[in-house]
Amino acid sequence: MNLKSTSAITLIALVVTIVVLLILSGVAIITLTGENGILARAQSAKNMTEEATIKENEDLAKMQSDMENIINGEARQGSGSSTRNSRDSS
Repeated sequence: MNLKSTSAITLIALVVTIVVLLILSGVAIITLTGENGILARAQSAKNMTEEATIKENEDLAKMQSDMENIINGEARQGSGSSTRNSRDSS
């Protein structure tokens, strides 16, 4: 093989390698930034986590308030008294 054909094979290999890398980078960019890409799903997961945290904090505050009311003797009247009244009337 002479020098000219060896350099031509090397040049073809280089072009093929570059084309493959361009295809792979295009796929990676689409996977990251697409409509349902990794970045969009990460943002969606972040929003869902923040909403769940807010809801959990509200629920915890409500439970704490209910527990303080029970401890202070201000328990809600309702379900227990209605069963007592139905037993007494029969």
